[in-house]
Amino acid sequence: MAIDPAASMQSDAFDPASNHLDARIDTVRTWTLRRRHELVVTRHDTGAVELRIDAGKPEQAGRLLARVHDDLHSKTVMEFFREWRVIS
Repeated sequence: MAIDPAASMQSDAFDPASNHLDARIDTVRTWTLRRRHELVVTRHDTGAVELRIDAGKPEQAGRLLARVHDDLHSKTVMEFFREWRVIS
């Protein structure tokens, strides 16, 4: 049975995803000791990671994070998850 990750965050009125989710860029080291940037979206209530994707080079990561923040403020959780393909 598939569990809808947005189920516990749904509301009848417009409720921006930013009320429930945070986004950040993490810098991680690969096994070759290179730095890699990842976009990470987490839930406020549990801290669980809902999305983790490669964010590219630092300048790309900054633009990606800005886009995600815009989406978090302008979309519901369900809309955000659909657009970012967290759910189908």
